[in-house]
Order: sequence, then structure tokens, then C-alpha cells
Amino acid sequence: MAGNPDTRITGKTINIMDFSKTVNLPKTDFPMKANLPQREPAMVKKWEEQGLYKKINDKNKNNEKFILHDGPPYANGNIHLGTALNKILKDIIVKYKSMKGFYSPYTPGWDCHGLPIEQALMKELKVDKHKVEKLSFRKSAADFAKKFIDIQRSEFKRLGVLADWYKPYLTLDPKYEGVIVRVFKDLVKEGYIYRQKKPVYWCPTCETALADAEVEYADHTSHSVYVKFKIKVIPDTLKGKIDNDTSVLIWTTTPWTLPANVALAFQPDARYFLAEIEGKNGDISKVIAAEKRIAEVQNLVHKEGKYKPIANFQGSDFEKIICENPLLERESVGVLADYVTLEDGTGVVHIAPGHGQEDYQVGLKYKLPIISPVNDRGLFTDEAGEFKGNHVFKANDVIVQTLKNKNALLFEAKITHSYPHCWRCKKPIIFRATEQWFLSVEYKNLRARMFEAIKKVRWIPDYGQNRINGMIESRPDWCLSRQRLWGVPIPVIYCTKCNKPLLDEKIMNRAVELISKHGSDTWYEKTVKEILDGIDVKCECGSSEFKKEEDILDVWFDSGVSSEAVLSSGVFEGLSFPADMYLEGSDQHRGWFQTSLIPAVALKQSAPYKTVLTHGFVVDGEGKKMSKSVGNVILPQELFQKYGADIIRLWVSASDYREDIRISQEIIKGLSDSYRKIRNTLKFLLGNLCDFSMKDKVPYEKLREIDQYALNKLNDTAEAVTKAYDNYEFHIAAVNLNVFCSVFLSSFYLDTLKDTMYCDGTDSQARRSAQTALYEICSSLIRLLSPILSFTSEEAWQELRKINSGLEESVFLSEFTKGNVFQPLSEERVKKWEQLMVIREKAMIEFENLRKDKQIGSNLEAHIKIAGLGTGIDKEILCQVLGTWDIEIPDDKAPGEMKITAEKSKNQKCERCWRFTPDTKKDDIYEGVVCGRCVKVLKETKLAV
Repeated sequence: MAGNPDTRITGKTINIMDFSKTVNLPKTDFPMKANLPQREPAMVKKWEEQGLYKKINDKNKNNEKFILHDGPPYANGNIHLGTALNKILKDIIVKYKSMKGFYSPYTPGWDCHGLPIEQALMKELKVDKHKVEKLSFRKSAADFAKKFIDIQRSEFKRLGVLADWYKPYLTLDPKYEGVIVRVFKDLVKEGYIYRQKKPVYWCPTCETALADAEVEYADHTSHSVYVKFKIKVIPDTLKGKIDNDTSVLIWTTTPWTLPANVALAFQPDARYFLAEIEGKNGDISKVIAAEKRIAEVQNLVHKEGKYKPIANFQGSDFEKIICENPLLERESVGVLADYVTLEDGTGVVHIAPGHGQEDYQVGLKYKLPIISPVNDRGLFTDEAGEFKGNHVFKANDVIVQTLKNKNALLFEAKITHSYPHCWRCKKPIIFRATEQWFLSVEYKNLRARMFEAIKKVRWIPDYGQNRINGMIESRPDWCLSRQRLWGVPIPVIYCTKCNKPLLDEKIMNRAVELISKHGSDTWYEKTVKEILDGIDVKCECGSSEFKKEEDILDVWFDSGVSSEAVLSSGVFEGLSFPADMYLEGSDQHRGWFQTSLIPAVALKQSAPYKTVLTHGFVVDGEGKKMSKSVGNVILPQELFQKYGADIIRLWVSASDYREDIRISQEIIKGLSDSYRKIRNTLKFLLGNLCDFSMKDKVPYEKLREIDQYALNKLNDTAEAVTKAYDNYEFHIAAVNLNVFCSVFLSSFYLDTLKDTMYCDGTDSQARRSAQTALYEICSSLIRLLSPILSFTSEEAWQELRKINSGLEESVFLSEFTKGNVFQPLSEERVKKWEQLMVIREKAMIEFENLRKDKQIGSNLEAHIKIAGLGTGIDKEILCQVLGTWDIEIPDDKAPGEMKITAEKSKNQKCERCWRFTPDTKKDDIYEGVVCGRCVKVLKETKLAV
């Protein structure tokens, strides 16, 4: 092609016939190689020094708001790719909104309390919670969290995220802690809070209650046992029909809960058999089981055996039957429950109200005792009799053997099934009845009100609405109390005589006052008398002796009240309730989105967000979860040190975040190639503007048609990209930008300009027209790219400012490119250019065939004949589009069937521009073979020898 753009850009000199003697060639500072790992940190430092974040917000301060409320990551380690993905998505949105003129302050936050930090510190100190002094540990936990806040802040900044980094919200800040306690107090005042003994998820490893959001499900191997409960007392409805030599048969996968059994539940409308089951040894067991299950039970016990029905009954007949607990001297009463299914087991469910939510509800209905003979560490207590001291899971073998010894075990097996595990320690958990604090989701019709609030929120993707509806529909009351050390205390005192909690507003107001001023440690530092100083309080029982609650609030409550502590408090400039957007991973439908919704709807009758956007999880290139043990973990720190943060940002934007997002070294390499094309496009644009100034701009109406066409394509791209940003479809924005750079600019338009840029006169109308279009494209493209490729765009913008000193100090202080900034082409001209592109596509096939036959090297060497074209297409434009100036168009007045043929040109090659034209000949003045156009340019530039 005409000249070599790299040679021109680097400013090298060739010879008198080269274009470098025709135009001025100052060197651009925008390098071909990015060197992002070295350049980006310097840019981060510069942004901080110039106070860029503040300048952006000052510029938009009086404009319409867009508030994205940051969900706080845990301050317990370095960021990972999931964290990087989340923060970059937020940064893309905030930068875009700010450039669109919205006042969009971004206050980052950190979750500083709770089990993740406590466990990390315990591991570091090599201790457990029973061997530490509470206050000293809490101070160490605060220091631990602050250390990782600093580390994560530095890493987020390294990713190019602009935020109010030195005024973040921290859940350990005394003012924030004060809001946590105040919201709890307000919920108490409104009647949502209660304390009760009932089963909750309990982690015996972490020794604390868990909320639904802290439970994961994983495969677990359990005992599957069919147990006989011998009938002790027959109700009147069954007398004369059943004898005491009969047992009720139950099935369970948790033998360890049998010591807590107090009842047996029947499906009231189902049919039940009294039947004889034949064992392998010919022994017979008389059992009660559901008619629909009895054949399956016989098949398990002995496939060759046959069961013998003796009588059949209605499930409701068994209410008040009394059986013997086969493990302990305790009675088990017959009850009725609609939830008993006939899909598996025996159609009879063993009821332990202390170890299951449905069992607990049945227990309340029948006023059954709530027995939970298990301590905090999962060990059986005295109530478990001979099993005392055994860990519940290890006790299964002992219990099964005892059942065998007492001839109470009909069948046993091992099964692998989905079972709840702790989200932190990944160990199996249990249901255990303990005294806990709860937030009722039924009180004042709160659950229904949340459904109404959810309807008013925009969910992206839209299936998020169904997901959170399902979570709210099935969620139990929120267990707020945790038996841990590091967190905000529950501001309640108890009577030491009757152990009744005093939910006194004056006491809780004092707690709010103290904690807001001194922090949550003050609750543990001060005695009860010091806390109650000046408050007249007495228990209903008459006692004046009190003790403090030692449990802390669920850490999800800490972050769940952030809408009050951050958006509504007035502490953080510019923020307001509700936020325009919450943006987190899809797991937060059962986490932060839900725990934020509950207190907001309870106290403010509104969701704390107008829009909720969720993204998937980061997985490896094969779609597998990342795991250190598997060795497929990729760290963001490694990526921005090797490739630069803009490559990570490009990965984020190019991925469809609605699904799980894949990453691998191969994917990063592919993105690096895409990035290089974009960067080289900017390089070309800037390099060809190095002798251009704003006084050289050509008015739009005087631009060449090809340059107007390029600006029309820019319009289309800007419109598509803006729409994609508005719809939060960043992968569509990235695709459009990549196509514009790689397909339209690099493969077509910029290629066509090389001849004009390097071979026409410096100040020629054609060259200045092309440069005007290049400037507008460059200016717009940088801004379109800036929310995604922040560092590269800023670097390019600073180069552009050397051409136009009137540009803003930073690209992020400029106005985002709008669609249709330039006059769109008429429909007639658009159709004309569509035809030209069809001709080009067909001509390229012919050129490629010539190249394969080694007849030509470049399009310039080809002679092309286009028959059937008709009139109306300018030959000069056609030459630009096809990249050859040896074109033959037969004189067809009307277009017909288009036929394109090509062969090697018979003209001479111009030694300056490499065109093959009829007027190329030996020129005595310039001592070379030169075309007429180049003779004219050389003469005008006075380069005659």
C-alpha cells in the first residue's frame, strides 16, 4: 500500500521519493507497545494528585443524581477475580453516568465484622474462641480488618476504579455501629424482634447459629435407617385392631436426632397397612407403614420376601397413639401433619422439634417438649443418656448399633445426598433448638409488603425478580444472634434472677449513644451499672440485678442496614435513599439484596434500591469452579502485573455477566490481541494527527464523501454503544467498539486513507478532510472506550490534548460521545455506500485470487474491470474504496448484472505512492518514475532537485 504508516509514525527517513519528505513527521508519544503494567500505576498516582474523583463530582454536582450503592466486600484477604469483576462493573457504570452528566458519587465500603474475619484471625493467631481474651481479640480483629482494607483499596485503585477512597464506609466505624444498634432498637420498638427457643441452622465447628444466607448445600454421606417404634398405648380408634406386639416404622437419614424424638407424624388422608414384613432369615416384623410404601420397604429388607397385609387404616386413626422411643425411656406420641409425603421412606416421619423447622411447627401445634440434647460443639448432653459426650455425626454408628441390639432396626444403608454445610468452614451443620433473637417476616404482614416492594424494582437480568421472590417466599424468620466474638453486640440486658430480657427503649438508646461515640467495644468494656448509670430500671420480677447480652448481631444485619447508615445518614456527601442501583453477584439474592430489603421495608416501607443488577461467578475456561486444590485459580494481581489492568477491564466488559464468566490464560491471550488492535487503531489515529491543529479542521459540508461516510459509521457506533451502556449490556458495547476498530477502521477506512495521508500535499483539501474525520473519530472513540479501557483512553486523551489544548484535563471530565453528533447521510447516499461495500467485497475476492497466483502483492498492482455498474458512482471514490487506481468502468448508462474481473495492471508503478496509473512515467526533474499526482505534490512542496 502507499507508504508505511509505522515508518511515518516513528519519524524515520527513507529517500527523496518517499512521502516523509512531503509531510512534517513529529513523533507521537503514544507508543505501539502498551507497557500497561508500568504505565498504569503512574496514571493512578496522577489521578490522585489532580483530585480527579472530586473534580468529576464537582462538575456534575447540580445535575440529576445516579447513586450506585457499593455492597461491602469482606476485609479479610486480597481481592480475587470475582471481587475485581464486581468493582470494575460498578466503575464502568459510574464513569459512564458521570460522563453523561449525572452526579454519581461513589462511596466504597467494607464489611469489617463477622465470622470470615474472625476465622482468618483465629487461624493466624492459632487459637480458638475459648482461649482468647475478648477485648484484646476484638482490637486485633479491628487491626486485621483495617490492614486488608488498605490492601484491597490499593488493589481496587490499581484496577482503575475511581471512588471516594479515603472516605469509605466501614461497618466497624463507631457511627456506623451506632446505626446498626439504632436500627435494631427501631425494629424492637415496631415489634419485629423477638427471642425464642426454636431450631436454627447451627455450625458445631464454628459454634454459632447461621442464617439461611450462610448455608450451602453439598454432598454428604449419611446413614439411612428404618427404625421400629414399639406401640405402647393404643388409642380408642384402634383398640381391638392392633396389638402391642406391633411397631410403627419410620425412616430417617439423621439417626443422631432420634434421642430427641417425641412424636411420630402421619399423613391424615393416606392409607396405612398393618403388615408383616419378611426378613432374609425368615423372621417376621409386624409394622405400621403407608400402603404406598410397604412394597418398597419389603424390597429393601428382602427382595425375595413377601409382605402380608393384615389390616388397613386411615392416617388420622393414629393420632394420639403412644410408642416407645427405642433409644431412651421416653414416649413418642402420634400426631398428624400434611407435609408428610409418600414419595420415600415409610409414610411416617419421626418428630424431633428441637432439630427441625417443620418438626418445631408440629411441636407447637401439639404442645410437644422441645428437646435438643446437643451443645454448642455438637456433643450430646446429659439429656441424651448413654450417648452423652459423643459428637452427633460420630454418634450415628453407636446409635445404629444400639438399635440393632434392641431389635429396633429393620434396615440400614449409606446414602449420599445434598446436605446443608457452613459457608465458611464448609463442614456439615445441624438444626438445633437454642434461645436466639429473631426478626419476624410475618409481623405486620412484612413478607407480603416485601413482595410488593420487589415489584417496583427493576431486576437485571429480569429473572432476578423470580429468584428473590422465591427466596422471600420460603425464608423463615431471620435469626439475628451469633455466638461469636467479633461483631456489634445485641443491646439487651437480662434479669439475673428470672433471665428475662429487658427490651427497654431507654437502655437501647443509651447503647446507641455509647456505641456511636466510643465504638462497640464499649459494650464489653463497661459494666452493666456503668451502662445503666442514670437510668431507673427494674425487672417485672422485682430484681435490679442485670447481665449483658453476650451474643453479637448477624454480620448480614451489619451490611443490611447500610442503606440507613450510608444512604440516609447524611454522613456521606451526595448519597440518598433509595439508591438507584445495587450491583452484586447472583448469590446475593439470598444475601445482601434480601437482608437489605427486610429492614428497609419494615421501617421505611420501601426497597432500598430502584434497580438490582446481578452477575455470575468467575469460572475457569472449561466452566469449572476455581479451586486451589485443582490448581485452576487465576489471581488478578498476577494479571495486572503481567498484562495490565485494562486487559482485566476488557475481559469484564467483553463477558456476558448474566452467565458465569470464564477466564483462562488462553482467553486472556485472545483479549490481549483484541486490545492490541484497539490500541494500534488509536496509535494510527493519533499518529496521523501529529501535524494537525484545530485551525486545520474542514467544515462537515466540505468533507470528502468517504470522510462523511466514516463519520456516519461513527454515529451508528456511538448510538449502538450508548444504547448498550444504557442497558448495562457492556459486552455489546465492547463488540461494537471492537468491530468499529478492527473491521471498519483498520480493515477499510484507515487503509483507504494511507494514500491520502502520506502522498497528498500536507495542506491539501483531501488530507485535511481526512484528518478532520480522524480527529472526530479519535475524540469520540476515546470517550466511548473510556469506561472500559480507562488507562488506555486517558493516555490517548492526553495525546489528543496536544492537538487540541481546549480539551478537558481528563477524558473523564469530558462529555460522553452522543449518537448522531454529525449530520447523518441521506438514505440515498447510504444505499450508495452499501453498494460500494458490495462491490468492494466482490473485488477483494478477485484480488485474493490474483495474490494466490502470485500475480500481485497488493491491491494497487491490480487492474479491475466493473461491468454493469451504471452511472452515479464517482470513480475517485471507487478507487479509494478498492485501493487501486487502475479501474475500468465500461460506459453502461443503466446498471445491469454486475461483473467484476481483475488482472495485473499493465501500467507503471509510481515510485513515490506505488499507484499504477496511465500517467506514471520517468520524470527527469525528480529522477524517478512518478505519477502525475506526485509530480504536482512534489512541485508544490518545492522538493525539485
